Parts: sequence; structure tokens; C-alpha cells
Amino acid sequence: MKTRRDDALDHVLSRRRQLVSLVLVLFVLIAAGVVVVSMAAGREESAIELLDFDVLRISFVGLAIVFALYVWHKERDLRRTEQALIEAQERAGALRNRLRELSALTDAGHAVSATLSLDHVLQVIVGSAKELLGATEASVMLLDPEEQMLRLAATVGLPDELLGQTVPVGDSVAGWVAAQGKPIMLQGQVPEDRFPHFVTKVREVRSAISAPLLHEREPVGVLNISITEGERIYTDQDIEALTVFAGHAATAITNAQAYEQEKQARARLAEADAQRREFVAALTHDLKAPLTSILGYTRLLSKGKEHFTEEQSRGFVDVIDRQGQKILDMVQRLVMATRLEEAGPVLERERLDIPEIVADQVEMVQGMLGERTIETRFPDDLPEIYGDRASVEHALVNLLDNAIKYSDDGTGITVEVLAADGEVLFSVIDEGPGIAEDLLPHVFERYRRGAEDGDMASVGLGLFIVHSLAAAQGGRAWAENEPDRGARITFSLPYRRER
Repeated sequence: MKTRRDDALDHVLSRRRQLVSLVLVLFVLIAAGVVVVSMAAGREESAIELLDFDVLRISFVGLAIVFALYVWHKERDLRRTEQALIEAQERAGALRNRLRELSALTDAGHAVSATLSLDHVLQVIVGSAKELLGATEASVMLLDPEEQMLRLAATVGLPDELLGQTVPVGDSVAGWVAAQGKPIMLQGQVPEDRFPHFVTKVREVRSAISAPLLHEREPVGVLNISITEGERIYTDQDIEALTVFAGHAATAITNAQAYEQEKQARARLAEADAQRREFVAALTHDLKAPLTSILGYTRLLSKGKEHFTEEQSRGFVDVIDRQGQKILDMVQRLVMATRLEEAGPVLERERLDIPEIVADQVEMVQGMLGERTIETRFPDDLPEIYGDRASVEHALVNLLDNAIKYSDDGTGITVEVLAADGEVLFSVIDEGPGIAEDLLPHVFERYRRGAEDGDMASVGLGLFIVHSLAAAQGGRAWAENEPDRGARITFSLPYRRER
């Protein structure tokens, strides 16, 4: 569609063509007049003799000069007008291009901000950047502020197997842009001495721009675009456009990351709340049974000794004692778990007599074994080590209690101590049903109860306590299933010979 400025330029060009044509016609006429006068000057006719041919020649020449000056003046004015119209047309074209870029930037910004899914945001960013600046390839690299590494998070026009590759901040082109916080445009061969550890491209890159993704002046990552086909070369105006777009993209990425973190936090809170409710329900259930038993036998005893034999009375007292011990054990575990989680245990280093500690804890659980048996195994060359005796005792008794709960009468339980590379391993192996594979990574979480717990008195703190006590001494804890049947739960202590 032609504009008024285009019509004016066409009119000026038409005037210039007319002026040139008029000049040619007049010069032809003047030249013809000069020739005619010169020919007439050679004749001797009386009428012609009256004419002054020199005056005629001078008149023709003067007329030509005046007309030439007039034409030069008009041509200069028309040329200036034409140049001004051309410049105005170029400015108008640049303005139209700029408006198109701004419109595309606005559309891209709206598209980027319209979603909070990080993966979707990244795909919109690379797609919009590619379309905005006519790139053949585009990619986003996100910054890990702790590791100071850039990770390739999204691409378009590049192989998917490149996703996940990392570049240290400061290395290569993207690392340089992240470190400097300013964009760069590259044409043709890249100077490797300027960019440390630059990875040479397999394909030829004709023109490329890398812009930092900055949110409130803090680096978020790097946005890269490049052209590998065609004749286009990026300009400073393209750098400016990509930098503006990168600002929108950085804000969208930051918002999406905050949303993802909030979503994960909500999920953790929901899981913690579910575990809390489950724990309260389990604790209420587990306390109800022994309390009911204690109250029942207490009421029986309150009727007086004359109603029962001495043996019956001792049996009632024994039941009350066992049920009270269960309640005390649950309360102690709850208190210990809370102390471990809030402040950590107070450790005292001392020489550990491992066989003696194991024997003491086995003796403590004898009353809970029923028809089960316990076997202990120690290496012949068990070294002298130091650690917190109370923590080791608590961890062992919790593992033994766990093995008793999840194994049947008549089965065996094994306590095995091994000296491994740099640490001593304490394992308790039972012959129960084992641990479901999906629960293995979670058995040491607080309030985690096995699916087979049923009516067993368990608040899901035993293995959490084991893991916490081992970690407090620089050790670790893990669970695994035995090849045939049962589970092996192990905790370790660092292999230290000195206080």
C-alpha cells in the first residue's frame, strides 16, 4: 500500500525527468539556432547583412547559460527534496520494523507470562525468541547459583540429547555472558582465546547472539539464538530486541521457579500434615490398648485381695507393669525423636566394648522374644573404637524391637557386627516378610509405619531415631531385603581409634 510520502517521491522523480527532457530539447534548439545563424552569416543577402551575427551568437550562449543555471537550481532543489523523502521513507520503514518488533515482544511477553509451569515457560521462551529474530536455533541455560554452573534446560532446533549439559560460569560464550552480565553478538569464527574452554561447533554458525537472563540484576541464566542457514546477519538492533525479550523471560522464569518451589513446599506440608494426623491416630490407638488394660486390671485389684489368689494378683500386677512399660517406651521414643530433630543429641566419646553393648541390648529384649531366637556374630579382629555408648545402645534396641515386631514366633533374629572399610557396621537381620520395595527409601522418615503394622504398638519413630543417632556420630543407616526372606537394617559408625 502506497503512502503520501511515496506519492510525493514519485512526483519529484517525475519532475526531475521532465526537467532533464526540457533541458535536452532546449539545448537541441539552441544548437540548431547557432548552426542556422552561422550558415546565414556566410551569405551576402541584403536582409541578412542588417543582422549582427556576433550579437546573436552571444545571445544564444547567454540564454543557454541562464537556462542552465535555472535548471541546476531546480535540479538541486529536487535532489534535496528527493533525498529528504528517501530518508523519511527509510525512517518510516525502520519505525514500522521497530513497531513490529515491539508488537512481537509484547506478544512473546504475554505468552511467556501466561503460564507458571517452568517447562512450558522455557519452551515458550525458546520458541518466541526463534520466531522473533528469525533464528534457526534457540536455547535457554539456567544458572545453579550454588554450583555456579549453567545447565541447558530447553532448546529448539538442537538435538534433545544436549539437554542437561552443563557449562561453568566464566567458560565458553554462555559462561562469559553469565559472568559479565551483558549480551554479545558473534559473526563467523569465534575467538577461542576470549572464551575459555570454548566448545567448537560441528556446524557453521553464521550469526549468533547470547543475552543474560537478569531478574532484578541477579543472573537467572542465558538465552542463546543463532543462524546457521540463509544470508541474514544480526545487528545491534537485534541485540537490543533480544535483551528486552530476555528481561521478560527472566521474570517469567523466576516466577515459574517460585511457583514450583511453592508447589513443592505445599506438597511437603501436605505430606507432613498427613503424617502428623496418621501419627496422632496411631499414638491414640497404641496408647488406648495398654491404658485400657491397666485400668481394667487396676479396677480388679481395687476390689480387694480376698477376691483373687496371690498368684492371680501377681499376674495382674505383671500385666499392668508390662503395659505401663509399653507406654513409657512410646513416650521415651517420642521425646528422643523430638530432641533429635530440634537440637540433636548430646554425645560423649568413650571406648566402646561392642560385644558387651550387644549382649546388654539382647538381654533387654528377652522378655519380648516369645519363641524367637537371637544369634550374635562378631569378627575375630574387631578393633577398639570410640563413640557415644548411649546412642549405640538406643539404636541397637530400636533395631531389635523392629525385628521382633516384623517376624513371627519360631523365627530367628541375627545381630551382626562387621569391620568394613573405614567404619564398623551394626546389622540386625530378621526372617519376616521383608520391606516393600517402594518403602525402602522411606523407612527412616519420621512417623513412617510399615503397611503390615496393623495393631502393633508403633508410632513410626524407631528407625528415624536409629538414622538420627547414626548421623549424629558421622555414620549412616540403610535398609535392604535379604535374598531369601526378611530384612537387614544396618547403621554404621566411623572407624575411629582415638578420642
